[in-house]
Amino acid sequence: MNRLSCIMCLIVIFALSAVGQEQRTRDLYLSYKSGSSSAGQPGAKVVVALNRSDAIQMVSPDTVFHSGDKVRFHLSLNFNGYLAVLNKGTSGRINRLYPYPGAPKLAQASGEIVVPGKDAWFAFDETPGIEEVTFLMSKDPIEGVEEPIPAPSDNQGPESASALSSDESAQRSLVALDKRAQHQARDIHLEVNNNAAYGVTAEKDLSGLVKFTVLLKHEN
Repeated sequence: MNRLSCIMCLIVIFALSAVGQEQRTRDLYLSYKSGSSSAGQPGAKVVVALNRSDAIQMVSPDTVFHSGDKVRFHLSLNFNGYLAVLNKGTSGRINRLYPYPGAPKLAQASGEIVVPGKDAWFAFDETPGIEEVTFLMSKDPIEGVEEPIPAPSDNQGPESASALSSDESAQRSLVALDKRAQHQARDIHLEVNNNAAYGVTAEKDLSGLVKFTVLLKHEN
């Protein structure tokens, strides 16, 4: 099982003036409607579900997690689009956490995506540290996520729920996607508000890849 760390720091580099400092990111996310003249912007909302000693609650991204905790991500888009979730483990290999078998290919603006799944959790082991979880979004299908991965099951870390196994062609595709995300994808600004992180893009015409990265810090 790979360690899953935890403080949720959201890494995003994006000029605040691009979205308008006079408007909060949450308001821009909530007011956006595709094809309308609303003042909102396309983006995402992320909430973390924490399972600690079988007590489940939604927590802020900056919550400190501990060994034995279990987490999953609840992601919503305010536009119809495509989603991929990648994790770079301690081995340096790229793991794809989403999409997994049975997951919808197209995320609907009115729906919610749960990673690793509504009946599965990422469990924190005894090794503290930090990992990256990168969320990629696009209005078009995302190339490089076609290789199959195992369906998620309970108490998995990112690598055990990954696209890796022994398939090197899948790993090459994921490495290429990760590099493309780092060099070509546009970052978005995120704001934490009432235990949820909201992020919006600069343009209403969502084109290409858009990404945000969550740093997970795990303390014993």
